[in-house]
Amino acid sequence: MFDPALPFPSPFHAFAAMADRQPAAVAIREGDRTITYGDVLDAARAATRGLIAAGFAPGDCAAIWAVNQSEWIVAALAIQAAGGTLIPASTRLKPREVSHVLARARVRFLFCDPGFGSTDFVGGILDLDLPDLRRIIVFGGDAEDGRVTSWSRFVAAGAGVPATELDARIAGIDPDGLADIIFTSGTTGVPKGVPITNAQSLIACEQQQACVSRFGPGDVLAVTYPFAHNAGYRAGWQAAFLYGITLVIAQSLDADTLLTLIERDRVSVLPAVPTVYQGILEHPDFARYDTSSLRSAMTGATTIPVVLIEQMQATFGVAAVSAGYGLTEAAGSVSHTRPGDSAIVIATTTGRPLDNLDVRLIDGDGQAVPPGTPGEIVIKGPQVMRGYFEDDAATAAAFTADGYLRTGDVGVFDAAGNLAITDRLKDMYIVGGFNTYPAEIEQQLARIDGVAEAAVIGIDDPRLGQVGRAFIVPRADAVLDEAGVITWCRAEMANYKVPRVVTFVDALPRNPTGKVSKVDLRKLA
Repeated sequence: MFDPALPFPSPFHAFAAMADRQPAAVAIREGDRTITYGDVLDAARAATRGLIAAGFAPGDCAAIWAVNQSEWIVAALAIQAAGGTLIPASTRLKPREVSHVLARARVRFLFCDPGFGSTDFVGGILDLDLPDLRRIIVFGGDAEDGRVTSWSRFVAAGAGVPATELDARIAGIDPDGLADIIFTSGTTGVPKGVPITNAQSLIACEQQQACVSRFGPGDVLAVTYPFAHNAGYRAGWQAAFLYGITLVIAQSLDADTLLTLIERDRVSVLPAVPTVYQGILEHPDFARYDTSSLRSAMTGATTIPVVLIEQMQATFGVAAVSAGYGLTEAAGSVSHTRPGDSAIVIATTTGRPLDNLDVRLIDGDGQAVPPGTPGEIVIKGPQVMRGYFEDDAATAAAFTADGYLRTGDVGVFDAAGNLAITDRLKDMYIVGGFNTYPAEIEQQLARIDGVAEAAVIGIDDPRLGQVGRAFIVPRADAVLDEAGVITWCRAEMANYKVPRVVTFVDALPRNPTGKVSKVDLRKLA
């Protein structure tokens, strides 16, 4: 084990150094498949050759739209090794939603699965106008049709690229170049890109290791979060690779699958949302599984019942359970509980800020508030984004005059320095760990024939933390019903965005300035 962060110009260099140190060590367990660090490095170099052969230039953007799999990781490593910028896209998104991201980032190469569920990824993208998109590389199959090619054919096409050219490309990776842009929607309903540099990504991984993960020799990390999410990507497989541990790809979140993985692969670190742990602990055959390898059970992303934390501590050990708070704009974690914290601290706070972050609470005038007083959470640190991608207006609104990122969340510090999230200045709510923005859903609902106006709020849900409730004003003579609206949403939106309840109203409540009053809608709900 060694500190990978500062001696290297990029995450790829740090990973390659680790692979050179332990080529025979197991990097990935994927079902019955075992892949060593040396194998991953060889595959990444071959895929980088494929990109170079296809004309991918330093600074170009390439997206990955696929479920968690080893090819996702190899493609991401190759994009960054070629000097490019990774754009992750969630498989929960529909083609039209993904197209907005591809267009904004002028993505030239898209790596994707053929589809997900009933959604045809390739056909859906080909139907849309994306002039910058040069090539679609499909994981699996043997496609070769115009802009579409299979992963195997794509990699094979790069075999003729000389090793000297490949090594020169890797050596030229710029620490200040963009490692990735993760797009997160916002209260405007327009996706905003969060650019993180190679240097920032390394710093974020180092802090994740120092304050959150604390990987040690022999650790096995099971990733339950999507690779398209910061928790599954930077704090997931990337951090695991930089510290030389084994990654287990959890391809399902059902309790049987996870318990089998923990027992079979001797999983020692399991980050997951609270509902996953509820499912595990409530499994009728839980006692039959050997979970003794689990030393770290990390959770967060939503409200956590104290009783669940107590059950987790009783089962996995008091020191094993932790919880935290993070932001895409901060390249991952912002605060996290520490070993030895009580169930009350873990359930009701997000712990103490990471060591290299300056986290403050301010009032409406921008003045710091004392412990015990609510204030907006603002943060500053080397891994915090420098601004939204090509969006000066959003960037200006996101930072204070003295350079602190405004999170839009309201929190309280206790006397011990633990941060509790008490409210949101933004309308965002969290569905099963996914940030969900009403404005984006409202814009989609407005496309339904017969909808005059729509407003969405988050309401409490015992399983997912919160879910969406839509209030719709129908047009005159429109024929709308709840089932029809929800069916339309399921076809057009990622599942977590779909409102679970639809209420039809004659008018939406408004404040004196004419804006829809979400406060009054919450009272109505």
